[in-house]
Amino acid sequence: MLGFQQPLRKLGIWIVFAAALVAYYPRFEKPGGMELYRHAAQCLWDHQILQLCELKFTYPPSFALVMMPFVAVPENVAVLIWYIITIACTAIVCELCQVLALRAFPGKLSDSQMTWFQVVSFLLSLKYILSVYENQSYDLLILPLILYGLLALTDRRDIRAGIFLAMAASFKVAPLIFLPYLVWRRRFVAALAFVLAFTAVSFLPDLLIAPDNAPHGYFVTWLLDVAGPGVLDAPSQAKLAFWTGASTYNISLRGAVARQLDGTAWQSDFLPIFRGVEVVFILIVGAMLLGSLRFERMIPVDGSILIIAMLMLSPMTSRTHYVTLTLPYYVLVLAWIRDRRFRTLGGVVLFLGFLFSAGFQRDFVPFAIVDFFRRHEDGIAAALVLLVYFGVIIANPRCWNFEPEETARKDEPLRQAS
Repeated sequence: MLGFQQPLRKLGIWIVFAAALVAYYPRFEKPGGMELYRHAAQCLWDHQILQLCELKFTYPPSFALVMMPFVAVPENVAVLIWYIITIACTAIVCELCQVLALRAFPGKLSDSQMTWFQVVSFLLSLKYILSVYENQSYDLLILPLILYGLLALTDRRDIRAGIFLAMAASFKVAPLIFLPYLVWRRRFVAALAFVLAFTAVSFLPDLLIAPDNAPHGYFVTWLLDVAGPGVLDAPSQAKLAFWTGASTYNISLRGAVARQLDGTAWQSDFLPIFRGVEVVFILIVGAMLLGSLRFERMIPVDGSILIIAMLMLSPMTSRTHYVTLTLPYYVLVLAWIRDRRFRTLGGVVLFLGFLFSAGFQRDFVPFAIVDFFRRHEDGIAAALVLLVYFGVIIANPRCWNFEPEETARKDEPLRQAS
């Protein structure tokens, strides 16, 4: 009888999980991102420049190309397929985050430790995952590409790493931050593969479906009308300056500075103040990455830090983009389980990260609470506080048995022989 208890328990968990997914679907199928994605794909099918046909589609044209198969099916069927894809990507993300965390902090975990690791990491990430479901966003489609790229980098499969990271960047742009990181780590083959793959994927819509009566192709037009003005902070050059103003929907450093200066005497000096904040943040992140440079095993830690930097430095960071914090949470939860010296600090950091972002999910939290947290930089604080624990890990590598890259390579033959 005891032999049947564990399979029955697993079956019960899967039944509950499936029932929850079915029950949530009516919430998912409400109008959301799929409507915008399908229309942009239809514009591409009709050889129309996206910035003229669908102004609200500010994503790279390569993503519109990926969404073209959904134009061929009714919208309700497209939404159902998208729901299934999103669920599958959620499972892949959790598995990859677990693998990467274990690469950074290897060693055997007891059954209870593994359960705590998986459950706590998932629960901390759940609010961000639900925000993707709430908006039918495609962030959970991009995150596995980043995670696969980081995993390939830890395996020293540089070409594969560069291609996966480049694909993520060609669909979402913000992962371009990994290109200078590859050069920083002297993974030049990966960097070259990144550049070639990014160029090929970005120009693929122009090669397959040339636009009609357009002075520039899809990708160049997107660079001129969307990406360029956003990076240079030149709203007058953009048809839709969606990143400007003190909107609570922009959860990046730019949005935070704009909200803090809005209505004050410093508002006219926004740009130099914002650039100063950016420089300080970049210097902090650069110092952290410099400290981890000698440790090959710290690539998942570096990836987590770069994900936080990606969210902060983007001209526009929506709440759905914060699902990328799933990797930092998995890495930090496992570091906390392995920790002996700084466990209290790690627990406080994880608790504050959860507390600051408690107002994210309006499915379960009253809007008044959501609005309060948004106006007080909940997302910014939730992400930045995680850097404290990452800084402790990098400053104290011996506490987690990190070895310099040269030592690790020298000892590898002995480890394999043993």
